[in-house]
Amino acid sequence: MKITNSTVSNGASTLRSEALEKKGATDVSSRKTGANTSDRVELSVNRAKIDQLTSALASLESTNTGKIESIKSSIADGTYNVSGRAVAEKMLQSIGLLKAGDNESE
Repeated sequence: MKITNSTVSNGASTLRSEALEKKGATDVSSRKTGANTSDRVELSVNRAKIDQLTSALASLESTNTGKIESIKSSIADGTYNVSGRAVAEKMLQSIGLLKAGDNESE
């Protein structure tokens, strides 16, 4: 089957008129535009805003740069220690089983 621009346009107008009939449109023929119309796509303003914010965030420097570098050097030196208890408490807090500041050691 050869698909041409008129085939696509005719198929699209058929689908549109069927949809209008289902919605109870009273004058489908007046809304039918023909094969020479063109569809158009508009990008939302939100997408442009998201792109703008993403680039702005990428250009910002991390506020924890000093802490991150300190942890990196501790890991490299082999002196970075993680408390198993602290990890477990954070995990329980993240799933809502423990409130911040609660201590289940007693």
